[in-house]
Amino acid sequence: MRTSPSTRLAATLALALLPALAPTHLLAQRADSYTWKLGLNAGAMMFQTRSQDTKTILSVGAHALIMAGKGGLLVGVDEGLGKDESTSGGTILFNDLRRYQAVLMAFPFHGPLEPYFGMGGGILSVVGPRINPDLLLTDPTERANLLSAATDASASGFLTALAGVQGRWGRGTAFAQYQLGSAPNGDKLLRGNLHTLMVGIRIGLGSTKDDLKAGGY
Repeated sequence: MRTSPSTRLAATLALALLPALAPTHLLAQRADSYTWKLGLNAGAMMFQTRSQDTKTILSVGAHALIMAGKGGLLVGVDEGLGKDESTSGGTILFNDLRRYQAVLMAFPFHGPLEPYFGMGGGILSVVGPRINPDLLLTDPTERANLLSAATDASASGFLTALAGVQGRWGRGTAFAQYQLGSAPNGDKLLRGNLHTLMVGIRIGLGSTKDDLKAGGY
């Protein structure tokens, strides 16, 4: 049985993530272990709709990264900034895409430039779908039903895998990464895999251990 490229990528990244799942006492601490980080990123989202082949739009986002030993948890939101994107045979238009996600990260190697990997999931949604004004729909019931169906089909869950490289200087980190998101079900406004290229920075905000001690734990 043949496997798809996205399945093979997910399997490879799963193996790379094993160090992040190992018991803490088996992991050599990094200089940034047990810290909080806040990140900002920008880049490009590549997606498809029922009416459009692959389209590339600008994307911006923010995230928080909670580091453990050689891994961490990333939680973030990204906004794809489009304009008059078309789907459902051109009957529905929208501008933006919004992605909420949580990703388990692994940082297995030390060095001036460090590779990293991640796997997780989230929700991808079409923001504010609207009926194409060029359609001459005068029946308010038909318009309401069409818009209701588009709203119901605007959001979908996804699985994701990413790989990137970063450089750390003191409390600052610069990074670049590629991310692959799984395709939604066939009844959604979007179709196909979501591809994302991002560059950004992360700033260390302090130690999680110190924060826990200050809270009395």
